[in-house]
Amino acid sequence: MRLIMFVVVIIISGFAVNKYVFSTKMYDDVSNVTDLVSDYPVDLFKFKKIAQNYAQHLCYTNESVLAGLNISSKECVDVHDEMQNECTKKVFRLAPLNMTSKKELIEYSNQYSRCTLPYKNIKL
Repeated sequence: MRLIMFVVVIIISGFAVNKYVFSTKMYDDVSNVTDLVSDYPVDLFKFKKIAQNYAQHLCYTNESVLAGLNISSKECVDVHDEMQNECTKKVFRLAPLNMTSKKELIEYSNQYSRCTLPYKNIKL
């Protein structure tokens, strides 16, 4: 019985470490979405994926703001997942296929984040 409990604890610990350490590691020193882009022009399809991952990352970096609104990080990610398709169509509908400036990337990323994460006071 102890062995089973020990194995369960190890497995749960492994999932927690993967979720909170390794999966967000590339976003640790990111202050905005342009920190994730190394060369320009940026392909629209690549940028959509970056914007989606960055928006989910915002749920974890704004945990204290969300807690003040009685919203957990998981609920924030769930809302993002629900709004993702609608907001992708809405925001990137008229976007150019190649984005050439940081200003463009920041504008589209902020629009996407505001659409998928409709919470006031969340720091983009």
